[in-house]
Amino acid sequence: MTNRFKLNTQYPWGMLASIYITQYIGVAFILSAAVAILRQQGVALDKLALLNLAVLPLMGKVLYAPLIDKYRLSFQGKYRSWLIIAQTGMALLLAAAGSMDFQHQFVWIIAILALYAFCMSVQDVAIDGLSCKLFAPEARKLASSIQFSGNLLGNIIGGGLILMFYPWLEWQGSLWLLAGLTCISLLQITLFTEPEDIPDSKTYSTESRHLFRDIKHFITEQKHWLFILALYPIGSTCGFALLNPLLIDSGWALGDVGFAVKIFGSAVGLCAALLATPLITRFGRAHAFIGVLFIQVLALLLMIPLTLGFTGKVIVYTAITLHFISFPALLVVSSTIIMDKAAESLHKATFFTLQFSFASLLGFIYSSISMAIAKHIGYSAVVIAGILISFSIALFISVTLKRVTTTKETLNTY
Repeated sequence: MTNRFKLNTQYPWGMLASIYITQYIGVAFILSAAVAILRQQGVALDKLALLNLAVLPLMGKVLYAPLIDKYRLSFQGKYRSWLIIAQTGMALLLAAAGSMDFQHQFVWIIAILALYAFCMSVQDVAIDGLSCKLFAPEARKLASSIQFSGNLLGNIIGGGLILMFYPWLEWQGSLWLLAGLTCISLLQITLFTEPEDIPDSKTYSTESRHLFRDIKHFITEQKHWLFILALYPIGSTCGFALLNPLLIDSGWALGDVGFAVKIFGSAVGLCAALLATPLITRFGRAHAFIGVLFIQVLALLLMIPLTLGFTGKVIVYTAITLHFISFPALLVVSSTIIMDKAAESLHKATFFTLQFSFASLLGFIYSSISMAIAKHIGYSAVVIAGILISFSIALFISVTLKRVTTTKETLNTY
């Protein structure tokens, strides 16, 4: 596939990294650091549960992605204009939340954080659409690596470092620091010039066609890939979703669990996400995807000793390491393929969000199911079943992807 855009500058890697980092620092703060901070200040548990409601707007991305694809705001560039509005809103809302007293204005803080999550989800859709638009096939693997390594770095900053420095920053300083970090990426996107679309005969749609017809065409043509997206999250959720409650049941302190998974695990994942780029370059999309799936099966095998009560730090950190090597790398490879497919349409943000949200939603469902089943049959049985299922899925996907790539001779699509 040829690049359909004549870029006057090099790819904006710094801007992309900055946006993906700031995209996640706020959510990590809301769901992790803020819970600990507000609990320490005496906020009741039932009130803390409301923090989860603040991120509900993230679930609706696929509903308004078509609007972001279709409408251009007053600023230059279709996706750039949405990014400017979203990031401006994010920075202002974080600053406003930091100016409030959480003891007396807690409900208002929740409302503001919910609006922040909405703006963040708009940013997420817009930057994914811009990435599909900007990057040629050979550059997409690095773009995907930057996306997920940026998300993990944002997770470390928002969920870990802010919490560590909270005694000095306090509530206002923490939120204002997050707002300031968001302004860095806002400045970068303001200085960026987005290239205009050049119609291509290979695109799925033209302006005269309806979106739903395009979606139907996309689903029909990509039914094998969508089936793979429905299956592969099982491996990453059926075992590792049980790790936190398993460690707590084994007597691990909350702080030790948080450090092992949130800080150490995210740091390993950040490196794995970056290393996924040379992996794809060396082996191609299909073989890299298959290889990482089998590494994920090995990560699940390491969960078995934990379920049998062997929860020493060496075996726990080994299991965490292998999981955070496989899972972020799998996200990078699958996201690269998702970007390939979305880039063939004028509805880039919509089709990227459609594919990624589909896999993410099923991942949440599989995670919930595995935890519910573990209550009745135990951790060990769930993990062993997960290993067998994941290995079978890896074999099935291996055969499916190899058959497709043999007939299409594609590295750009798969």
